[in-house]
Amino acid sequence: MTVSYDVQIWAATGSTFAVGSLVADFENVKNIGYATYLNDVGECFFTINQDDPKVNIRAHEGTAHVMVIRNDGTNRDVVWRGILGEHEANETDVIFYAYGYACALYWLQTDWNQTWTAADIGDIISALWTRAKTTLTNSQLGFVTTGTIQNPVTTSGGAVAVSLPSYKAYYKRILFALHELIAVATSDTTNICYFEFAHTASTTDNAVTFNLWKNKSTDRTITWQYGNEVKDFGDVFVPILIRNDVFGVGSGAHNLLFREEIATSGGTYGHTAFGRKMEPIYLTWVRDNADLLRVTKLRSARALRADADLGLSMLPNTIAPTGATGAGWALGDRVNVKIDRGITQIDKLMLVVGQQVIARRGSERVRPLVQDRSGS
Repeated sequence: MTVSYDVQIWAATGSTFAVGSLVADFENVKNIGYATYLNDVGECFFTINQDDPKVNIRAHEGTAHVMVIRNDGTNRDVVWRGILGEHEANETDVIFYAYGYACALYWLQTDWNQTWTAADIGDIISALWTRAKTTLTNSQLGFVTTGTIQNPVTTSGGAVAVSLPSYKAYYKRILFALHELIAVATSDTTNICYFEFAHTASTTDNAVTFNLWKNKSTDRTITWQYGNEVKDFGDVFVPILIRNDVFGVGSGAHNLLFREEIATSGGTYGHTAFGRKMEPIYLTWVRDNADLLRVTKLRSARALRADADLGLSMLPNTIAPTGATGAGWALGDRVNVKIDRGITQIDKLMLVVGQQVIARRGSERVRPLVQDRSGS
């Protein structure tokens, strides 16, 4: 199957920076790459020849909407959307860069002293989103629709709440605030909590929707196996980074510090067998002992893992990227991963936390990023 890609550039219009008129339609681009990640900023690049009469889109950099369209001969799907960034040019080519809509959450900040009293995390995130979309005028997220915002739940089923003065935000980047709150929400649950800027695959639908899901995850029956569709993989294991005695340090009333300690003695990497390895984690935004303990538990669980995200480089044109018709998987899902190659021995369900796609002249390579959450 031969795959090609088109890239459309749409002007941003009005105070909400809505999708306006079509600026340029680059058909069958010769070199393109794009990536999406759970709870983070996606990215994209594409190369256009200097002789293309539509190449001069400099006036729209920083504001225009980018639509990446995948053509597989049968379906024409929008697989990535974002904001046009910068470019690099030489005599023959121009490389343009774009960023997922979450980049605007990085550009926007909380107020100087935003405080929530005994509020559910979903309600706090809803308030932060309202500020990003509506309260701050001329936000580039003004055109985005507010969709589903769920309250993350604990293993006992209740919504995760923070109590005064547990969470305060002082001129904090809203993206970072979301990272902190999602960390608290998932610290004592197996849920996969994440936010997204969702869009359809339709080339005529310009709607983008902000959602927060408490656990929108599906265990897929598909298997990605080395020697079959998996051509190569990136398996990083760094035991020197393991920490089995973690101190969470918070900031209480009158800036008095308080702490919670999680020390793990048993297991392969507990301090009994592996030696004590300590790590202080300064969480000054945490103002409550219960929340500090919750986040420290999460950081401790992560600190006991020496493996980074596992990148799976697929054979060209063997699987469709997420968002394409018939892909059969999505970010936040769990898939079976099997690798039997020397030191790398994996046979388990793993969480899909990202994807990277490169396409050149009909050849498409998809690289899912997966993570072991079996111990969480």
